[in-house]
Amino acid sequence: MDVSPPSPSFSPSGRPAQNPFLEDVCTTPFDVVEERSVSGLNRDVVQRVAEAVEDLAAVPGKPLLLLTAPRAGYGKTHLLGRVAAAAGNQSVAMPLMFRSDVEVTWSGVSLEALDTLRQMPGRVEDWPRLREICTGIFTSLIVRLIRSGRLPCANREQAMKVLSEDPTALFREGSSAKLIGDWLRKHFGQLRKPLAELARQVPGAGVMDVWVDALFAASNHGTPPALDEVVKLASGSREAFALWLRLVALWHPAVLFVDHLDGFYRMEKSGLRIATMLLELAGMEGVHVVLSLNQDVWQATFAHHLPSALEDRLTASQFLLRGLTSADAAELARMRLSAAGVNVEERGKFERFLNIGRYFNGRPVGSVSARAFLRHLAQQWDLFQNLQARGEDPSASALIDPEPLAELESLEPPSTQADPLPDVPLFGAEDAHFLRNAASALAEPAPAMVNTPFSVAPAQPPAPAPVLAEPSSPFVMAEPPAPTATNGMVPQAFAQPQAPNALEKLRDMMDRLRQQTTGAAPVVGAAAAMAAAGQAVARPPEPSPEPAPVSAAALSPQDALVARFEALRMQMLAEAESSPLDLAKVEHLIRLAGKRFPLVKFDEIELPGLPGKTAPRWSLQDQEIFFGTGAFNDRSYWRALAQVIAGRMAVPVEPGRAPSLKLVAFKSDRETMGWTALLGSDAFPSGIRQVIEALHLDTRSLAALYAMQRMIGEAEAGALNATPAQVMSVLARELDFFWKRVTRPVSL
Repeated sequence: MDVSPPSPSFSPSGRPAQNPFLEDVCTTPFDVVEERSVSGLNRDVVQRVAEAVEDLAAVPGKPLLLLTAPRAGYGKTHLLGRVAAAAGNQSVAMPLMFRSDVEVTWSGVSLEALDTLRQMPGRVEDWPRLREICTGIFTSLIVRLIRSGRLPCANREQAMKVLSEDPTALFREGSSAKLIGDWLRKHFGQLRKPLAELARQVPGAGVMDVWVDALFAASNHGTPPALDEVVKLASGSREAFALWLRLVALWHPAVLFVDHLDGFYRMEKSGLRIATMLLELAGMEGVHVVLSLNQDVWQATFAHHLPSALEDRLTASQFLLRGLTSADAAELARMRLSAAGVNVEERGKFERFLNIGRYFNGRPVGSVSARAFLRHLAQQWDLFQNLQARGEDPSASALIDPEPLAELESLEPPSTQADPLPDVPLFGAEDAHFLRNAASALAEPAPAMVNTPFSVAPAQPPAPAPVLAEPSSPFVMAEPPAPTATNGMVPQAFAQPQAPNALEKLRDMMDRLRQQTTGAAPVVGAAAAMAAAGQAVARPPEPSPEPAPVSAAALSPQDALVARFEALRMQMLAEAESSPLDLAKVEHLIRLAGKRFPLVKFDEIELPGLPGKTAPRWSLQDQEIFFGTGAFNDRSYWRALAQVIAGRMAVPVEPGRAPSLKLVAFKSDRETMGWTALLGSDAFPSGIRQVIEALHLDTRSLAALYAMQRMIGEAEAGALNATPAQVMSVLARELDFFWKRVTRPVSL
């Protein structure tokens, strides 16, 4: 998916001759320019993948990186280009091509990869990418020869600096380093043998004289026959291709980008072969693999069609792409209009006609792909131009929304920044009378673990008090400021007496309504409210003869949050079942909860020997809880964390009394083998193991954690009609199982 603006062209009228939004497919990541990209589009994923690539270069043996998108058009290829641009000169980004029309073999894949490099333009004009890489390898061998003392040099440091900065400068006319290149050409006959001896130290290398000759010819001349010789040497077999990659790693770590595997849809045997090859490549020192897939291809070709061991290794480091936000969409539209040369006045008219806020109203966060929005922009631009050509006012025309609601993942609460959708009747005459009487009594009893910030003094004598949390529980939320009309929560909706049975009856009724309108199976609890509301928006029922039917607005804000949580939990079940445990989401939730719960003191513990890496810690009463969120194959992380725990255990809180410590790790079924291997390794001293607890999270538990983390993120971004504190207050009890397991003491 291409979000970069095209070059402008104009008609005689001064308007763009071509629709500025027609280009919506990115075919290669190697011509993406960060300055011409939407800055916010998957920014967090770009940063995380770029950081992971940097970590791979510093720490060998890290896993393959898996990049997935819900479907085509979410910008996978474009993101790879941004990652390649961010890596800059610190790594060598290379495409690894697989063709669905030929058998997946090492000879075919290696030949396709080298042919692609030979045809790719490099960063230097008229230099193919393959020539640039050959020059980098050759100069790296020269640098090693100087460093070893076998090549005397009058100004050693200066020569090594020039060779390391831009190796292509040695063989380019007019460059400042050309003198060194001329010297190398003159004395290559003497350098050939020691260079071959150095190259022979690379694992898997044999007689390297022919390799040195080919690398020098490709660097010096770069003619097609010279590049053909390199292709011949580097392809044709697994061993030849592996040797080529190890030679590349002499210069910089090699990062292989694997993309465009849609042609392998439902080709399970080819998927198994591809997975095996990629994991073998990822296991090589100095070679790293980034695999990019759409979810449908992953499920149909890989996923459960692979042995569990291969699947676990493929998904050990996974990143999921999300769609545009309304701010990203506005930036994309303005960028394309500006690049097309549309004047400021015309741009303003089109933006008002477009009404991006209304387009995003009711759509789930992250559900709008960049490609779908570009196609929407292209249609709207044509309509805008046609209306102006006829002399009509485009601002008077209604927004055309070509993307049906049926394609959306779930219903998103309306944004406070956009025009609200009109109320849609949800109930018929038989239930309207009950709803009018019960709408004011929908508040549920106060949760056991949380003091809701929306509680008010009841007008009637209070009902029996609910069961209170344990005195040691830290999860009693502090009372935030009372909601006002200015903070997005309407306090009058909460100032009603409680009716314990009203909510249950309402939910049952909404469940019945959903079955009548869609034929779907019953949905339990507040999820029925969300499902029914979604169906009602997509297909309004016939108008009821009963006047003023009650709409979805009758739900109280608490129930709206619960309904959103239930809908998200159902939505997240598929991700929790098909993907490995997302430790980043769990860690984010741990941090948020630690900062929100009043009895918890939250801080970050720096890990010794790992600059910039920390571990979350909760301190409450006499207990310290450390959270391990590193990958189970990252032994250095767990050793450093165990060292911190051991230091804390050695310091008594009072004379003769050891502190109550606990180290919590998280795993699902997919991580059980990895955790078992870590626990049996030397990462943990024997005295540490007794305070470790690995919390096993099943699919439903993970879905609940992901849903909570998603809702807090939506609240922070302003996409929910509630603050993060209100979300935590209302929904903390939904994760009661999790809080209790985390704080359960471990006996020393």
